[in-house]
Amino acid sequence: MKYILALFFTPLSLYAQTVLFIGDSHSVGPFGKELDALLRREGYKTYTYASCGSISEWWFSGKETKCGYFFKDETIEKKGLAEKTPDIEKLLKEIKPDYTIIELGANYKPIKNDEFIIKDISKLVDTVLKYDSKCLWVTNPDSRKLKEEIPRVKELINFAINSRCEIFDSTKVTKYPKDPQIGDGLHYSNQALTPVAINWAKEVFDFLKKVLKNN
Repeated sequence: MKYILALFFTPLSLYAQTVLFIGDSHSVGPFGKELDALLRREGYKTYTYASCGSISEWWFSGKETKCGYFFKDETIEKKGLAEKTPDIEKLLKEIKPDYTIIELGANYKPIKNDEFIIKDISKLVDTVLKYDSKCLWVTNPDSRKLKEEIPRVKELINFAINSRCEIFDSTKVTKYPKDPQIGDGLHYSNQALTPVAINWAKEVFDFLKKVLKNN
């Protein structure tokens, strides 16, 4: 009887103990740091690696970011401006995540080659699934700059993933101000927009918990 009760009251997080979280500049900033904190607070064994400017390709080539990174494993946090983007296969082999969160999309907006974007995204998803990790793809949020490209990139992400990962549409919970004096047009890292980034992280976290509950 005690065993049955223990199973009934076991926190949901224990069924997905290890989470790998990778992303671009949004994950280097307030969004990523808040989501990282929420995951750890819930009890997940969390590994976060964010590389500013990155697309899927960078996570295979090790391309160096020069605009910021945020790495945090179980105990050590590293951050700065310039660092090589970690090798995704190495991370998957070493961490063996139950779930992989991928926050990428904003840096595809200037790329006009749709076929390249589809192949790039698909390769990353294929690799994550190859290592028996389930995945959640977090799309790019709303922006003032290149706003017209958001629907195209969102469509390409959905096409490339083809239901192999859960997808969180970040544009549904973010709204970038039209005022050119607020923010740089892309990021949610200044004082006025940080609350939006924090709420975005909470929405993603709540979505992930629902997904895990239904699995």
